[in-house]
Amino acid sequence: MSEYEGLDVTVCINKSDLNLDLSEKYKKIYEKAGYKVLLTSTKLDIGIDDLKKNLLGNISVFAGPSGVGKSSLLNKVDNRLNLETGTVSNKTRRGKHTTRHIELLELDSESFILDTPGFSSLNLDFIEDETDVKDYFREINKYSQDCRFLSCLHDKEPNCAIKEKVKEGIIDEERYNNYLLLLNEVRNIRRY
Repeated sequence: MSEYEGLDVTVCINKSDLNLDLSEKYKKIYEKAGYKVLLTSTKLDIGIDDLKKNLLGNISVFAGPSGVGKSSLLNKVDNRLNLETGTVSNKTRRGKHTTRHIELLELDSESFILDTPGFSSLNLDFIEDETDVKDYFREINKYSQDCRFLSCLHDKEPNCAIKEKVKEGIIDEERYNNYLLLLNEVRNIRRY
């Protein structure tokens, strides 16, 4: 959705202290795709200064699934914010949904943050046609013109440059599989 909106994206992998190896793995995947990635942890104060620098002079939106610690991160960035935070659920071992509304927060006269409620799913209605899905994956869009067919959806077509880049490790297989999931979801939405 952020690619559709043309936003400047920084991926923030919070709670990286829970599994540093997995956090590093995803950092590499998203950096290879062309994103700036920050690893953060409010418990160990990892990456907080880098996050602060990234927010200065911008209007930023904190968006992500419920319970990933968006409000906790913002409290670490500026303790004057004093945002409500939840605890970790004993049942699911995940953070609980706390933020209930969008709030514009001022860090300084040139830096603002929108703290948003978490989400559990993403509505894909903004994608009008299945051929548009490739446009929202930077690394897939980058190599799409190398395919044999201009209309290649990088799914079942022969001589697909994207599938070749996946085999070569240039495009991460997990990102490619996510692309296929979204492609099929858009196909199913458009059938109704």
